[in-house]
Amino acid sequence: MADHLAKLAATCGEDRQRNTPPEPAVCAFLVTPIDLKQYQKELWDEGVTDKRRQQITDLLVNFVVKDIRPLSALSGGGFRDIINFFEPGYTIPSHATLWKTLTHQYSTVRANIAKEMKDKSVSLTTDLWTSCTMDPYITVTAHYITDSWELKSRVLRTTIMPERHTAVNIAQRLKETIEEWGLNVFCTIHDNASSMNLAMEICEQFPHHLGCTGHTLQLAIKAGLNLPEIARTTETARRVVSHFRHSSVAHCALKKRQEQQGIKVNKLQNDCATRWNSTFTMLERLNEQRIPVQAVLTDETATKLNIRRSLSMRESQWEVIEQLIPVLRPLAKATTIMCAESHVGMSFIYPVLLNVADNTLRVRESDLAATRSFKDTVRKQLITRFKLESGGLADSIPITACMLDPRFKHLKFLPENTREDARMHLTQLVRQNGGEEQPGATGEHDAETGAEEDNAGLETEMQSGKKARLESDFEQLFGPHYESCSSKRKRSDNGADELRDYSLTPHIPTMENPLKWWAHNEHRFPRLAKLSKSYLAIPATSTPSERIFSLAGNTVTRQRSSLHPSHVDVLVFLNANQKDGREDFISEPDNDSE
Repeated sequence: MADHLAKLAATCGEDRQRNTPPEPAVCAFLVTPIDLKQYQKELWDEGVTDKRRQQITDLLVNFVVKDIRPLSALSGGGFRDIINFFEPGYTIPSHATLWKTLTHQYSTVRANIAKEMKDKSVSLTTDLWTSCTMDPYITVTAHYITDSWELKSRVLRTTIMPERHTAVNIAQRLKETIEEWGLNVFCTIHDNASSMNLAMEICEQFPHHLGCTGHTLQLAIKAGLNLPEIARTTETARRVVSHFRHSSVAHCALKKRQEQQGIKVNKLQNDCATRWNSTFTMLERLNEQRIPVQAVLTDETATKLNIRRSLSMRESQWEVIEQLIPVLRPLAKATTIMCAESHVGMSFIYPVLLNVADNTLRVRESDLAATRSFKDTVRKQLITRFKLESGGLADSIPITACMLDPRFKHLKFLPENTREDARMHLTQLVRQNGGEEQPGATGEHDAETGAEEDNAGLETEMQSGKKARLESDFEQLFGPHYESCSSKRKRSDNGADELRDYSLTPHIPTMENPLKWWAHNEHRFPRLAKLSKSYLAIPATSTPSERIFSLAGNTVTRQRSSLHPSHVDVLVFLNANQKDGREDFISEPDNDSE
């Protein structure tokens, strides 16, 4: 080792003699402490240019925004030592200067978002949360479709809300946001709390409002998971998982067994009480690792006798888990899809839920008693909470969104009489909101030919992998009614009937983006396109999936919870609205850092 260090020292000496900076200076740390001032002098004889100084400042501001850090993160002695080491001629600006830069960026981004949203039909979602210092906040997010048919989601405002979260106070905060931004609000999606429901009724700026689909779905599934036999099984599974996650002996023994048996080395996952699909993940992973888990639990050298007895799972419980997994999987997929903010979600609700109720939750002869009870309970919950068998579905917002989505417009998942009622309702909406039809909107070629041309253009964008996925996740979620439509129907003689011409065009595959279809067909169906921008922009859930179901959401919450209340609005706003890249809204001549 001594000889090795001596050789490294000699090499570093030669590097210094050649006046070149050493490759990572590990050798210097091993042999002798670094003289920072001498090292800096050798590496940087020239001063810092104004351009580079601005680049470094921009990177520091980006660090604060991207990682949602307080400005005090730049004040630590260790952080300053790093900056001084790499750029000794640079001085970190004061908090006042950095804050001025942040507020300038905030103003720039805000102005551009306001310009983009001007005259757009906007839907809102709200997020009530509490920081680790017990400061209560309300965040309002806007969802809209741009002129180029892109679905956008923008955080507008995050303000501290120390007053009680009553309906009147919530309505007042939302009203302030609407007036401040000059929004044309079409619909608001909110959680199912009674105060939030009442707030929607109070606020006159909300023509429509809906409860969060994700929250309602969670309540329905939780009712099934709380059944006695299911609850006992999941509780036993939870204890087993907890044992392996807290015992280093059991953890190491499990890893060894996995390697010996050629089973993928996956850690067991515990569940979270507020995230039902984490229970699905826990059961799925435990079932996957059943053989090595049982081997460790029966190994006297790895598991004590008293622990083994408390963690023993009966064969009947393993059978319940095996039958629950294929039932929970499509429900978990449905939750994930409907909670995403990157694609149209409102039109997914009833096609997915009705297929789940009719197929996934259909009782089979091979089902255990516990599985039958779970299916019956969840199915009844879905029917009741989402009014699946109600006669009032035809004029509901989700069904109208389905009609305006070229994937689901045929409404095959509904009875024929409900379909006709839905078409009549959409006809009324077109008459109320359409205005004069543009000349040549429907074109002179028949609807069938035009649709075939559009679908051909869209299909060129589909890769074989996407087509394969059509037959997996989406086919499982949407059922048998969504095969690619190639039926040939003659166009009506009444070429001016926009809705009829639209209904005669074949629907597109479920994996296609309906907004791309509308971008190609807006000129053919201008009045329906206008309605589509309102209905297809509405999210299915009140908050993005990352914040409801994922650990990443908890991480973001912890990060933003450490901020001072006066900085929260600016930093959360910039962080959320720069996810697509700073070039979206920030354009400064002297900024070359990007």
